[in-house]
Amino acid sequence: MTDRHPRVELIAHRAGNRTSTVGPAAAVADTIELDVHQFRGRLEVRHAKVIWPTPVLWEKWELVPRDAPPPLLADILGVVPDGTTVWLDLKSSAPRFTRRVLAAIGDRADVTVSSRQWWNLRRFRRAGGIRTMRSAGTRWQRWTLRWIRRFGPDDGVVVPERFVTPTAIAGWLGRTSHVAVWAVADLDRASELVGLGVTGLIVDDLDLIAAIDRRERSL
Repeated sequence: MTDRHPRVELIAHRAGNRTSTVGPAAAVADTIELDVHQFRGRLEVRHAKVIWPTPVLWEKWELVPRDAPPPLLADILGVVPDGTTVWLDLKSSAPRFTRRVLAAIGDRADVTVSSRQWWNLRRFRRAGGIRTMRSAGTRWQRWTLRWIRRFGPDDGVVVPERFVTPTAIAGWLGRTSHVAVWAVADLDRASELVGLGVTGLIVDDLDLIAAIDRRERSL
């Protein structure tokens, strides 16, 4: 949770994947989320996957036009306003990937790192000062979270909205103070999740983020 929105952190989903959307997202959200891949030694920011070893991109089993090279992580970090948290969702398991991401972050404050490949988070925990979020995108990962008993003060979980139940949220909040949910697409559902104790809402629609903000401020 943040000083800006003390009841819940509002996270702009994928808004950091293009430099043009960073500014509008920062105007309404606490945090800007982006997807980081490594390709041929470069830290690329994009959601689409690559058909290795070619530069061809695909998503949801369809080819994605490569009208221009994806922005680099340094490009995005360079335009994020001060005071806005950057959330890096790590999508690669390539050699030296996490080392390169950590070097790109440098001494930047207000950084969150998440990954479904939980081993990617180890280097960031050791570095300190970076919030790490175990992303549970499968039922197996959701089940595995039940057996993780130790969470550090800067560790948390991020789960899809379909995994949320009052019992699950209560169980996670009994072990960590950071529980974020993606991708929230309804104003009433957002309020319900906040009522359950969810601390972060990951939202695609910037207008919805603004609506959640207005409702939260009115309470």
